[in-house]
Parts: sequence; structure tokens; C-alpha cells
Amino acid sequence: MNPKPSICVATHHASIQDLLNDAEFRSLANREGFLVELRLDFFNDLSDETLQQALAVFAPNALVTFRHPLEGGKQPDVTDAERLRYLQRAANHGVKYIDIEARTPRDGFDKRGAKLILSYHDFEKVPDEATLYSKIWQPMQAQPGVDVVKIALMPKSVDDTSIALSLYSGCNDNSVRASTLILCMGETGLWTRVLAGFFGAPFTYARGEGAPGTAPGQPTWRELDELYRFRDIDKSWNVYGVIGNPIGHSLSPLMHNSAFAELGLPCVYIPFKVEGKVWGFFQDVGQYILQGASITIPHKESIITGCHEVDPVAQAIGAVNTLKHFDYADEGYTGSNTDAPAAADCLESALGTLKDKHVLILGAGGAARAVAVGVKERGARVSMLNRTRERAEALAEELGATVVSHDDLSALRIDAIVNTTPIGMYPNVDASPLEENQIPKGCLVFDTVYNPLRTRLLELAEKRGCKTVEGLEMFIGQGVRQFELWTGKAAPRELMRRVVLDALKKRQK
Repeated sequence: MNPKPSICVATHHASIQDLLNDAEFRSLANREGFLVELRLDFFNDLSDETLQQALAVFAPNALVTFRHPLEGGKQPDVTDAERLRYLQRAANHGVKYIDIEARTPRDGFDKRGAKLILSYHDFEKVPDEATLYSKIWQPMQAQPGVDVVKIALMPKSVDDTSIALSLYSGCNDNSVRASTLILCMGETGLWTRVLAGFFGAPFTYARGEGAPGTAPGQPTWRELDELYRFRDIDKSWNVYGVIGNPIGHSLSPLMHNSAFAELGLPCVYIPFKVEGKVWGFFQDVGQYILQGASITIPHKESIITGCHEVDPVAQAIGAVNTLKHFDYADEGYTGSNTDAPAAADCLESALGTLKDKHVLILGAGGAARAVAVGVKERGARVSMLNRTRERAEALAEELGATVVSHDDLSALRIDAIVNTTPIGMYPNVDASPLEENQIPKGCLVFDTVYNPLRTRLLELAEKRGCKTVEGLEMFIGQGVRQFELWTGKAAPRELMRRVVLDALKKRQK
């Protein structure tokens, strides 16, 4: 059985003295499952004496490198021989890893008891597959004394990250002597960092809490350790993710990973920033690693064309927000929509029943369509109000709803209002799709916006004596349904709600 992968936390300090005064890094020095990368080229006070001071603290779990200036090094005037001299001192002291670029001559270097990482960095591009495999990776892993081949590349899009899958598939050969770690930098390459252990790499890189990191896209060590459970991930785990653009703000990874951990499930959930055609991503990357996925803006409509099966609700809406891999042989996904039943659940919970209730939906986009389908399925009557009446009329005709204007509101008996527009979403927190006097007294008001938690619309509704429902409930509801669809287990709803609520409160401070 292979040992668990480690988390290597990169130092960002301008001096060794700063590093030695950093309580966070000192606490990591002897922590099981962690490495500390000493970037000697960062230190402006580097000398034999100060290096000795650092090694006295960090040596047992240290990864030491003196990066070449052509591969991100910060000291262009230092010669290869001088860089190698410092690395030899580190090896003599008994560090765990020494990292030397493939371009750096290693004549006379003795790694002693350390493991040797041979590395290659390209901060501009990803080479083609043939070049990477035959001209970079193969010559590196064939060199004597090399324990780990590390390759770090800069993808222009998530499609470029498929090179990691190609390279890892070529490493599963008994003749390969060195372990391989391939990292794609930037937001689109996050999955290669989180899944390094999944592919058998001995470690991945992280940054300190609040630190800038030493390469684009490095998560914090705490995120890797606590959110993604990186050190436990192996090939037996199921991988899920959220697909969208933008995606960095998503709270779905926090919600789902917390739920997986609570139930002790060998599953991990990762954000994937996909800018181009979504099925291009699935053909190159997704189908090989994803057991299921959440789909968000702007891919909910386009994803439907690639599904092998689509459930009736998703077909009626014309949008899919959930994929489940049902047959690896056919590389098939079923497409579902959990937004619609989640919205209906929220309203039904507050009203007792939706049968014969009159629901007014604000907006005429994809979210409005999902809510309308969800509530009509449970017997509600739907009206629609939108700033562009023509859009509302087109959608209403398609769904069997009616269109109303602001002037009609005072004369209508409305049981519930649902805002599906982004009006009132952070940062425009003072905006509302309705004025206070336009909200019928006594009706239920549900805002699908959940950042901020209490929108201006909900505040105005409370002044009118209306019962309100926050958008957070729909977000949790659709996530609960996704979790149960993927795992077949009851979701820990209250835990999911608590962790998302805590995160939102922190963001809003």
C-alpha cells in the first residue's frame, strides 16, 4: 500500500529570519503529513549560518530548492555552482527532498539520504503531448538517482489541463523508476493539485494562510487538508465537481465536501472553471475522472445536448444542473435538474401545499423557467412579471402561465412571490425588484438571491407583514438532492446549511 501523499507548504518569506518568526510555519515543521518548501532564492539574508538556523528547525520535513532564474528564481546573479553548494549543504543536513531543475548541472552533487526531485517549469504555456512525453518527461525520469519528476505548466484554459491525464496514463508502467507530479497552474489547474494523490503523486503544493503563494492557483494548506481531505484521497475515491464560469465564488465545494466528510464517504468535490464548450471539457477531462457534477452558469442549457439521458423535469426546463455518471463503458451521464424541485420544496414548506396557489415569478430567464416548472408540477397557478414584457410573454406562453404588470399587483390575489432575477445581489444590496407598496400584504415572498442573506426585497416584504424565505434554502435544497442522487444516502442537511451560512456571514462582514 502506497503511503499517503503529503502537503508541501511553500515559504513566501523575504528572509530566513521572517520564516523563523512565523508561528504558522514553525507549527508545520514537525506535523505529520506535511512538508515545508524552503525557497532559498527568496531569502535576502541567505548565508551558510542562516541556512543552518532554518535547517535546525525544518530539516526533517523540509523540501529545499534554489530555483533557477529561468524557472522563477529570484536571484539571477547567483551561479549554478553556488546554488548547488547550498543545496548540498541541505542534503548533508538530512532534509527530506532536494528539488533541482532538469536544466541545472548536478556534477558532484550527492543527495545523501534525501530524495531528489527533478523539476521543469513553464509559466507561459503547455507543450503538446508528444513533446512533453518524449522530450521532457522521459529524459527526466530516466536520469539516475531521480526519485520524483515534477512538471509545472501554465494552461490557457481547462482544456489544456488534459495533458496531466495524458502524462499520468503514461506513467503507469512498471519500468518507470521515478514518481511523477504534474501541476497545472492557475484557477483552471486546481484539480491537478487536489487530485495529485489520486494519481499516485507523493505530494502537492500549498500556500500558507493569507500568503500569496509561489505559483498561480495554489490553495492554502488548510483548504487541502480540511476541505478536500487531500491526504486521504486515492484512486478508489469518487470525484465530483461544479462546472461553471466564474466559479471561484462557489460555495458548493464547501457544502458537498463537508457532507462527504460528515458521512465518512470516500468522495471529493472540486470546482472546474470552464470557459469554452462544456462538452469539450467532458470529452478531454471530465469523463475520465468525474462520477457526477453540478452545472452552473453559463452551461446549464448547453450541457443538455451531451447527456445520454435527461429526466422529464430537466427536459421541460431545457436546462440541466446535475450530472450523474451511470455507465463508464458508454461514458454516459444522466442529466437532472434539482433547482426546480428545490424551489417548490421551499414554497411548499412555507405554504403547506402548492395546489391551487397563485405564484408570481419575477424574471423570465432560466431560473424563472425552473421555478415555474417546479411549482406547476405541484398544482400551482403561475403568473410572470418581467421588465421586458415580451420575454415574459414568450416564456408564459410556453409554460402555460399568464403575464402581469406592476399596475396589476394591487388587484391580484397572490399567495407567493418568487424573485428569480439578480436584482439585490451583492454588491447591489440596496436594489429591489419591487417597491414596498407593490408587495401584496400577507403573501409569501421568496428571494432566490442568497448573497446577501437578507435582501432588500425581503426587508420590504417584512415591513408589509409578509412571511419570507431566503434564497439560501433553495441553494441547500438543490445541493441536498444532488448529494442524495449521487450517493444514495440521506444528506446531512443541517450540517450543509450551517457551513454555508457560516461562510456567507464571514463574507458579508
